[in-house]
Amino acid sequence: MRFSRQASLLALALAACGGTTPEVPADDARRAAVTAPSAAPGSRDEEDAYAACKARASGDATALTACADTAIAAAGRGVDSAEAAAAFRAALQQLGDAATAADGAAARATFAEAAVHAAQQRAALLSGAAQAAVASSDAAKPTDIWARSRALSCREHPVQRCSERYDALLPLLTLPPARASARAAPAPAAGLPLPGCDAIEASGKVGGALADAFYARYPKSLAGEASVEQLALDPAALDNIVRYLVCVAGATGYDPVVAENGLALFASKRHGAAAHHALSALARSIEPAAAAARRFNAQITGYLQGPR
Repeated sequence: MRFSRQASLLALALAACGGTTPEVPADDARRAAVTAPSAAPGSRDEEDAYAACKARASGDATALTACADTAIAAAGRGVDSAEAAAAFRAALQQLGDAATAADGAAARATFAEAAVHAAQQRAALLSGAAQAAVASSDAAKPTDIWARSRALSCREHPVQRCSERYDALLPLLTLPPARASARAAPAPAAGLPLPGCDAIEASGKVGGALADAFYARYPKSLAGEASVEQLALDPAALDNIVRYLVCVAGATGYDPVVAENGLALFASKRHGAAAHHALSALARSIEPAAAAARRFNAQITGYLQGPR
């Protein structure tokens, strides 16, 4: 699998380990997307730089992948020896091939987004900054290439329960679908894009009236735990959905109907990690919706941690 001449997965993996960032795409929109200012690894500035880069990408899949390359480079800088870097690069290459074969640029951008989160979690684990985590019972079986990356990384960084916690990163990089392959192919969600914050404000609806309008407007396929797994949602679609949920939640005083209908997306094995990342990036941004995003994030977290 190759991302493109401008941004291959191999280049993404190299960046993850502190290597050279891939060549910037040629057209102006893509060039603008990847000119995010540098930031200290692991800092909020780093997250803000990635969020700003994605905003400039304006949904362009190749530019979004280039943004991810830069973010992964920042996350992995200074973590690995050359040998461990090469092993992690090989593991990313293999996982990316399996996850995005024949699915086009949108799938590659989705994998790149997930790889950002995984690379950040890996760096936190190996530096000793991450809390303990264990692999879920349905996590993919590690391949020999992943096992070698794990062995080298944990030998260099002997943190507590390193091997088990390293394997807990695998679900972040594995699209659910051996099970889904027997079902219908993923389909685009009907009813997208959803209105932006300005359109919601312009409608003049607030409180209960807006909550009723939201219930009628929000795609039922996104609200169902089973149906959301069947949808093909690229990073631009996820960003649109998350922003819509945040803006409606804020304008309705965080009416439970918004969180309850949006919950399936954040609980999704297929889309949950990317949706959480989009929500967290908005919450950390300087956009007007940031405060609402922080409160909605807390509301969703409460639902996910409570009995369902």
